[in-house]
Amino acid sequence: MIVDKRAPIYPIRTVAHLTGVNPRRIRAWEDQYNLFVPARTGGGHRLYSEEDVDRIRWVKAMVERGLSLKGIQRLVERPRSAELAAEGRGAAR
Repeated sequence: MIVDKRAPIYPIRTVAHLTGVNPRRIRAWEDQYNLFVPARTGGGHRLYSEEDVDRIRWVKAMVERGLSLKGIQRLVERPRSAELAAEGRGAAR
């Protein structure tokens, strides 16, 4: 069975349960830091994909390791730069 990891299927309450992150915090990470953009139903309710759930778990892990949300936001906005820097190939700034 092939599953589309981008299909929006989970309401926020389910995502909170799956990730251990409070729904208010999930909304804040979306609204204030643009860390992910869930799909919306016709009524405006958020629906999250498997990719979104993975991203929320990753953000939670980074926060637990001490990275600031602004720092995470920079990583999300510049994924290729972060990859190169992690490999030691990025230009120093």
